[in-house]
Amino acid sequence: MTASTKDKEKESWQPGIAGFCGGATSTMLLLPLDNIKVRLQVNEGIHSETISTLSSSISASTSATSVAKTTTYPSTTTQTQRLGAIRMFQGVIKYEGVRGLYQGLVPAVVGSAVSWGGFFYVYENMKRQLIQFKSTDQATGTTQPFVTLNSWDNFVAGTMSGAVMVFMTNPIWLIKLRLQIQMKRASENLHVSKTVTQYDGFFDAFRKIVRSDGVLGLYKGTGPALLLTTHGGVQFVVYEFLRKHFHYARAQRAAESSSVIKRFENSLGYLTIGAISKIVASSITYPLQVMKSRMQQPSSSIELTSTGDVRVVKRDYVGLVATVQKMWKQEGIAGFYKGVIPNAMRVAPSAAVTFLVYESVLDILLN
Repeated sequence: MTASTKDKEKESWQPGIAGFCGGATSTMLLLPLDNIKVRLQVNEGIHSETISTLSSSISASTSATSVAKTTTYPSTTTQTQRLGAIRMFQGVIKYEGVRGLYQGLVPAVVGSAVSWGGFFYVYENMKRQLIQFKSTDQATGTTQPFVTLNSWDNFVAGTMSGAVMVFMTNPIWLIKLRLQIQMKRASENLHVSKTVTQYDGFFDAFRKIVRSDGVLGLYKGTGPALLLTTHGGVQFVVYEFLRKHFHYARAQRAAESSSVIKRFENSLGYLTIGAISKIVASSITYPLQVMKSRMQQPSSSIELTSTGDVRVVKRDYVGLVATVQKMWKQEGIAGFYKGVIPNAMRVAPSAAVTFLVYESVLDILLN
């Protein structure tokens, strides 16, 4: 193997390593917001088919680890208050403690690291192949220098890279969601261990899901997940556009800035670019995220209500079209945007940190 071949192989893996680091870092920092978002996404509110409810009457001495004076009874009440991010946060703390905000940490970190690492690896290599294809005259075989990719090229590369990662990571994301929305402490007070499946970590969830739903059960929500690959396409069109202009502006000021100022400008620039690109993409594709969450949740689960209770509910979301129809009929357009506020609070800093770490690690690896 020649030195140039080794260098090319090394360069092909560098974006993957940088993306792995960026994804893991942002996930560990912002998991609580993701947890709140997911719980809101799967919550049908007053439209839930309720099996039983646990009253929120709690003794003054009750800690986050125990619930007293509880009553189990069929639910006949309706919710008049809206369940928002703050109420959801308070409910998780009350019934599950601070640990409830970090449920699903392992699959979240692993999934994000693998997803971002794999995405950047495929994306950068696909861009390299596109540049090589566009720079080569198919008739004569001659190569043109300084060929750049346009927005459509970046969209195609981003979307196809996302599609590859869907089939690799969908089982991880499904298990993450199941772990995030379960309420183990509340289930003990509701005495519903036979009705609601509880998972003791990643591998236990994997075994139970495969045993009950088969291997295909790990791929629930693949339909909207594949449609969500347009999210990556949109994000990287915006990111590459802003990045190109940022690099141009930085080059114009290069001679005037000290090394410290350059590093600060680089960090601030990548933070801003990453945040803006993620906000644009997330705003366009958010309904697909909600649909995917609905399809990936278990058939029976425990959820919080706007009145501060917890209840056991049944779920039935099978197929992309049926999910859209059911959500539209029961909840209208608002149902497709549940959890959008904590999502907005999460995606901007998440993407900013991801891309900052990615560009920083990549710069270290390249230099």
